[in-house]
Amino acid sequence: MPEARIGGQSEYLLLTPPAPGTPAQAVAVLALSGLHAVTAIQEHWSGGFEDLAKFFGSMEKSWRGWRGTRSWESLEGELRLTATHHGGVIQLKVTIRRIAFDLANDGWTAEGDLVIEPGEELTRITRDVVAFATPS
Repeated sequence: MPEARIGGQSEYLLLTPPAPGTPAQAVAVLALSGLHAVTAIQEHWSGGFEDLAKFFGSMEKSWRGWRGTRSWESLEGELRLTATHHGGVIQLKVTIRRIAFDLANDGWTAEGDLVIEPGEELTRITRDVVAFATPS
């Protein structure tokens, strides 16, 4: 499983696969101007990150546009993606969070938007996410 970068060079969501022999947790890094947040995300027990690949695949098939929003969320809710198509671009709202199980500590949440061009950039991202989601 290779990494998947969603976004550009300076503002992106980077998904790093689980290390071999470790629990089924990938790492999500959200980097935006003035923000760098990292959290672990749990694979779905039945299909790993296959549904994430399908989420991007459905956007690629509808690259000319769609109505409303499309969403994907990780098993434990540590990563949520919400996509809307605005004519020539896709706005991808990324929410990552770290859930704390300490008394009186709910953890943290970071949220921001990435802009994706619905042509070659979306095709590259979809290819990278499919490779990320495919077990080695």
